[in-house]
Amino acid sequence: MNTLCRSCRYLITGLCLFATPLAWAQSGSQYTLGAKLDFATWGGDNPAGGKSFEANSTLLGLTGQFRHQRWFAGLTLLGGEFEFDTEAPARPTQPQPTGSEPVTIKRSEVDLVVGYQFWRRVGLFLDLKSVGNEWVSDGYTVNYLGLGLGVNGHLPLSAAWTLFGNVGIVPMTIKAEGEKVGSAGRSALNVGFLYRASPHVSFSLGLQAQSQTNDYDDGTDQTHTLGALRVGISGSL
Repeated sequence: MNTLCRSCRYLITGLCLFATPLAWAQSGSQYTLGAKLDFATWGGDNPAGGKSFEANSTLLGLTGQFRHQRWFAGLTLLGGEFEFDTEAPARPTQPQPTGSEPVTIKRSEVDLVVGYQFWRRVGLFLDLKSVGNEWVSDGYTVNYLGLGLGVNGHLPLSAAWTLFGNVGIVPMTIKAEGEKVGSAGRSALNVGFLYRASPHVSFSLGLQAQSQTNDYDDGTDQTHTLGALRVGISGSL
Protein backbone atom coordinates (compact mmCIF):
# COMPACT_ATOMS: atom_id res chain seq x y z
CA MET A 1 0.00 0.00 0.00
CA ASN A 2 2.83 2.44 0.79
CA THR A 3 4.41 1.70 -2.59
CA LEU A 4 1.11 2.41 -4.34
CA CYS A 5 0.69 5.70 -2.46
CA ARG A 6 4.21 6.77 -3.36
CA SER A 7 3.60 5.80 -6.99
CA CYS A 8 0.44 7.92 -7.09
CA ARG A 9 2.31 10.92 -5.69
CA TYR A 10 5.05 10.48 -8.25
CA LEU A 11 2.47 10.10 -11.02
CA ILE A 12 0.81 13.38 -10.07
CA THR A 13 4.23 15.05 -10.06
CA GLY A 14 4.98 13.61 -13.48
CA LEU A 15 1.67 14.86 -14.87
CA CYS A 16 2.52 18.37 -13.69
CA LEU A 17 5.37 18.32 -16.17
CA PHE A 18 2.83 18.57 -18.98
CA ALA A 19 2.07 22.11 -17.90
CA THR A 20 5.70 23.17 -18.36
CA PRO A 21 6.30 24.84 -21.73
CA LEU A 22 9.29 23.53 -23.68
CA ALA A 23 10.90 26.75 -24.87
CA TRP A 24 13.52 24.84 -26.83
CA ALA A 25 10.99 23.06 -29.08
CA GLN A 26 12.01 23.38 -32.73
CA SER A 27 9.83 23.65 -35.80
CA GLY A 28 9.14 20.25 -37.35
CA SER A 29 10.07 18.38 -34.18
CA GLN A 30 7.78 16.85 -31.56
CA TYR A 31 8.51 16.49 -27.86
CA THR A 32 6.43 14.28 -25.56
CA LEU A 33 6.44 13.79 -21.79
CA GLY A 34 4.49 10.97 -20.19
CA ALA A 35 3.76 8.98 -17.06
CA LYS A 36 2.49 5.44 -16.68
CA LEU A 37 1.57 2.83 -14.08
CA ASP A 38 2.33 -0.86 -14.55
CA PHE A 39 0.21 -3.34 -12.59
CA ALA A 40 2.90 -5.98 -12.88
CA THR A 41 3.56 -9.62 -12.04
CA TRP A 42 7.10 -11.02 -11.74
CA GLY A 43 7.49 -14.80 -11.70
CA GLY A 44 9.86 -17.56 -12.72
CA ASP A 45 11.79 -20.69 -11.80
CA ASN A 46 15.01 -20.91 -9.81
CA PRO A 47 18.14 -22.87 -10.88
CA ALA A 48 18.63 -26.62 -10.56
CA GLY A 49 14.98 -27.53 -10.20
CA GLY A 50 14.40 -24.90 -7.54
CA LYS A 51 10.96 -23.72 -6.55
CA SER A 52 9.07 -21.16 -8.57
CA PHE A 53 8.45 -17.60 -7.36
CA GLU A 54 5.85 -14.92 -8.04
CA ALA A 55 4.90 -11.48 -6.75
CA ASN A 56 2.81 -8.48 -7.79
CA SER A 57 3.60 -4.79 -7.69
CA THR A 58 2.60 -1.39 -9.02
CA LEU A 59 5.47 0.25 -10.90
CA LEU A 60 5.76 3.92 -11.80
CA GLY A 61 7.22 4.96 -15.13
CA LEU A 62 8.21 8.36 -16.53
CA THR A 63 8.89 8.81 -20.24
CA GLY A 64 10.30 11.37 -22.61
CA GLN A 65 10.22 11.14 -26.40
CA PHE A 66 11.57 13.14 -29.30
CA ARG A 67 10.63 12.83 -32.96
CA HIS A 68 12.04 14.66 -35.98
CA GLN A 69 10.80 13.63 -39.41
CA ARG A 70 11.45 9.85 -39.53
CA TRP A 71 13.87 9.76 -36.58
CA PHE A 72 12.69 9.09 -33.04
CA ALA A 73 14.25 8.65 -29.60
CA GLY A 74 12.91 7.95 -26.15
CA LEU A 75 13.91 7.52 -22.51
CA THR A 76 11.88 5.49 -19.99
CA LEU A 77 12.49 5.24 -16.24
CA LEU A 78 10.52 2.55 -14.39
CA GLY A 79 10.69 1.40 -10.79
CA GLY A 80 8.98 -0.14 -7.79
CA GLU A 81 9.16 -2.89 -5.16
CA PHE A 82 8.16 -6.55 -5.31
CA GLU A 83 7.48 -8.42 -2.07
CA PHE A 84 7.78 -12.22 -2.30
CA ASP A 85 6.13 -14.27 0.46
CA THR A 86 8.74 -17.00 0.99
CA GLU A 87 10.12 -18.06 -2.40
CA ALA A 88 12.06 -15.32 -4.20
CA PRO A 89 14.46 -15.22 -7.18
CA ALA A 90 17.63 -17.11 -6.21
CA ARG A 91 20.78 -14.97 -6.04
CA PRO A 92 23.66 -16.01 -8.33
CA THR A 93 26.13 -15.40 -5.49
CA GLN A 94 25.78 -15.05 -1.70
CA PRO A 95 22.61 -17.19 -1.44
CA GLN A 96 20.07 -15.77 0.94
CA PRO A 97 19.23 -17.99 3.94
CA THR A 98 15.95 -19.83 3.51
CA GLY A 99 13.17 -18.89 5.85
CA SER A 100 9.57 -17.82 6.19
CA GLU A 101 10.17 -14.06 6.11
CA PRO A 102 8.98 -12.06 3.07
CA VAL A 103 11.68 -10.96 0.62
CA THR A 104 11.46 -7.45 -0.84
CA ILE A 105 13.32 -6.54 -4.03
CA LYS A 106 13.58 -3.03 -5.43
CA ARG A 107 13.46 -3.16 -9.20
CA SER A 108 14.45 -0.40 -11.63
CA GLU A 109 14.55 -0.31 -15.43
CA VAL A 110 16.03 2.26 -17.80
CA ASP A 111 15.45 2.15 -21.56
CA LEU A 112 17.14 4.46 -24.05
CA VAL A 113 15.71 3.96 -27.54
CA VAL A 114 16.85 5.42 -30.86
CA GLY A 115 15.12 4.46 -34.10
CA TYR A 116 14.11 5.29 -37.65
CA GLN A 117 10.70 4.90 -39.26
CA PHE A 118 11.60 3.08 -42.48
CA TRP A 119 7.98 2.61 -43.56
CA ARG A 120 4.84 4.69 -43.08
CA ARG A 121 3.70 2.89 -39.93
CA VAL A 122 6.66 0.66 -39.03
CA GLY A 123 10.06 1.53 -37.54
CA LEU A 124 13.20 -0.19 -36.31
CA PHE A 125 14.99 0.83 -33.12
CA LEU A 126 18.01 0.12 -30.93
CA ASP A 127 17.32 -0.32 -27.22
CA LEU A 128 20.01 0.27 -24.58
CA LYS A 129 18.51 -1.39 -21.50
CA SER A 130 19.59 -1.45 -17.86
CA VAL A 131 17.81 -3.41 -15.13
CA GLY A 132 18.69 -3.34 -11.43
CA ASN A 133 17.45 -5.59 -8.61
CA GLU A 134 18.30 -4.77 -5.00
CA TRP A 135 17.44 -6.98 -2.01
CA VAL A 136 16.19 -4.62 0.68
CA SER A 137 17.31 -6.84 3.57
CA ASP A 138 21.06 -6.48 2.93
CA GLY A 139 21.50 -4.28 -0.16
CA TYR A 140 22.65 -7.15 -2.40
CA THR A 141 22.39 -6.14 -6.08
CA VAL A 142 22.10 -7.88 -9.44
CA ASN A 143 22.33 -5.72 -12.56
CA TYR A 144 21.67 -6.40 -16.24
CA LEU A 145 22.92 -4.31 -19.15
CA GLY A 146 22.53 -4.87 -22.89
CA LEU A 147 21.88 -3.42 -26.34
CA GLY A 148 19.04 -4.91 -28.36
CA LEU A 149 16.98 -4.49 -31.50
CA GLY A 150 13.23 -4.01 -31.93
CA VAL A 151 10.37 -3.25 -34.30
CA ASN A 152 7.43 -0.96 -33.57
CA GLY A 153 4.30 -0.09 -35.46
CA HIS A 154 0.94 1.64 -35.27
CA LEU A 155 -2.41 1.39 -37.04
CA PRO A 156 -4.93 4.27 -36.86
CA LEU A 157 -8.44 2.95 -36.21
CA SER A 158 -10.19 6.33 -36.21
CA ALA A 159 -9.40 9.99 -35.70
CA ALA A 160 -9.02 9.39 -31.95
CA TRP A 161 -7.99 5.71 -31.59
CA THR A 162 -4.73 4.04 -32.62
CA LEU A 163 -3.57 0.44 -32.20
CA PHE A 164 0.16 0.21 -31.40
CA GLY A 165 2.70 -2.48 -30.63
CA ASN A 166 6.39 -3.32 -30.47
CA VAL A 167 8.59 -6.36 -30.06
CA GLY A 168 12.27 -6.54 -29.15
CA ILE A 169 15.16 -8.77 -28.12
CA VAL A 170 18.00 -7.68 -25.82
CA PRO A 171 21.08 -9.81 -24.94
CA MET A 172 22.46 -8.68 -21.58
CA THR A 173 25.42 -9.14 -19.25
CA ILE A 174 24.64 -10.09 -15.64
CA LYS A 175 26.65 -8.62 -12.76
CA ALA A 176 26.20 -9.48 -9.09
CA GLU A 177 27.74 -7.01 -6.67
CA GLY A 178 29.67 -5.57 -9.63
CA GLU A 179 31.18 -8.89 -10.78
CA LYS A 180 30.16 -10.56 -14.06
CA VAL A 181 28.35 -13.84 -13.33
CA GLY A 182 26.68 -14.72 -16.63
CA SER A 183 24.55 -13.57 -19.54
CA ALA A 184 20.83 -13.23 -20.22
CA GLY A 185 18.49 -13.12 -23.18
CA ARG A 186 15.33 -11.05 -22.91
CA SER A 187 12.39 -10.77 -25.30
CA ALA A 188 9.45 -8.39 -24.89
CA LEU A 189 6.09 -7.76 -26.53
CA ASN A 190 3.89 -4.72 -26.00
CA VAL A 191 0.48 -4.09 -27.53
CA GLY A 192 -2.22 -1.56 -26.71
CA PHE A 193 -4.50 1.29 -27.68
CA LEU A 194 -3.82 5.04 -27.74
CA TYR A 195 -6.68 7.50 -27.32
CA ARG A 196 -6.03 11.07 -28.42
CA ALA A 197 -8.19 13.26 -26.18
CA SER A 198 -6.90 16.49 -27.76
CA PRO A 199 -4.16 17.49 -30.21
CA HIS A 200 -1.65 17.50 -27.33
CA VAL A 201 -2.94 14.99 -24.74
CA SER A 202 -3.26 11.20 -25.15
CA PHE A 203 -4.15 8.25 -22.94
CA SER A 204 -2.94 4.68 -23.42
CA LEU A 205 -3.93 1.23 -22.24
CA GLY A 206 -1.82 -1.82 -23.04
CA LEU A 207 -0.42 -5.19 -22.11
CA GLN A 208 3.24 -6.12 -21.77
CA ALA A 209 4.87 -9.56 -21.68
CA GLN A 210 8.58 -10.19 -21.07
CA SER A 211 10.54 -13.43 -20.94
CA GLN A 212 14.13 -13.75 -19.75
CA THR A 213 16.57 -16.64 -19.38
CA ASN A 214 19.69 -16.20 -17.24
CA ASP A 215 22.67 -18.43 -18.04
CA TYR A 216 25.17 -18.27 -15.20
CA ASP A 217 28.89 -18.98 -15.49
CA ASP A 218 28.56 -21.86 -12.99
CA GLY A 219 26.42 -23.80 -15.48
CA THR A 220 23.00 -23.13 -13.93
CA ASP A 221 20.14 -21.17 -15.44
CA GLN A 222 17.10 -19.26 -14.24
CA THR A 223 13.91 -18.10 -15.97
CA HIS A 224 11.97 -14.90 -15.39
CA THR A 225 8.61 -13.81 -16.78
CA LEU A 226 7.10 -10.37 -16.35
CA GLY A 227 3.64 -9.29 -17.35
CA ALA A 228 1.84 -6.01 -16.84
CA LEU A 229 -1.34 -4.09 -17.49
CA ARG A 230 -0.13 -0.59 -18.36
CA VAL A 231 -2.06 2.69 -18.22
CA GLY A 232 -0.50 5.98 -19.23
CA ILE A 233 -0.95 9.61 -20.14
CA SER A 234 1.24 11.80 -22.32
CA GLY A 235 1.41 15.38 -23.49
CA SER A 236 3.19 16.67 -26.59
CA LEU A 237 4.20 19.85 -28.37
